[in-house]
Amino acid sequence: MSEEIEFKPVNQEKDSRFNAEPGIVVIPGSNYANEMQKFEQFPSKYGGSPGNPYRYKPFPKMLYRAENYKGKACCMAAPPDPHDFADPREYERADEGARRYSEKCQKIVGNEQEMSRAMEDGWRESPDAAVTYLLGKDKAKSTDTAHRNYEDRGMSDAAKAEAKRATEEAGEHLPAIPEAPRVKRKYTRRAKPAE
Repeated sequence: MSEEIEFKPVNQEKDSRFNAEPGIVVIPGSNYANEMQKFEQFPSKYGGSPGNPYRYKPFPKMLYRAENYKGKACCMAAPPDPHDFADPREYERADEGARRYSEKCQKIVGNEQEMSRAMEDGWRESPDAAVTYLLGKDKAKSTDTAHRNYEDRGMSDAAKAEAKRATEEAGEHLPAIPEAPRVKRKYTRRAKPAE
């Protein structure tokens, strides 16, 4: 009598008959295995010790700078939701704008000198540090502007008008009003009266 074999569904991920061999059979010690071993950083299926062991390299390093984007201090803009746009071209423009903003706020430096110059310009090592730096800078600027506005109360009307004009030209709060260039008067010599 023949026994009936019960049908069982096969799970290809767990069944040992499937995926037992890789797509390429690598024979340890072969030319291919030796060549691949040169590029490995950790012990691998190619056997032996890695040919390119991992070493920490501080550079190149990514730096970030925060700016105000749509009223919020951030380093990277989130991609827009496509459901918010009726026209696909508007979505593409908004997506491209967000992508370019994110690229503008990131920079790669290659050595310590480039990094120190970038840090002086407001770049930071993490997005959180960049946002914190921008918020601190904005807070210091607003505090200085508030002090200047308080001290400006005792100025003459002409000086107040000049301060107001400078603030309107700048389009933002100014912690200090730049000094207007003085107009030099041309000195003319008076003729001596005839005697």
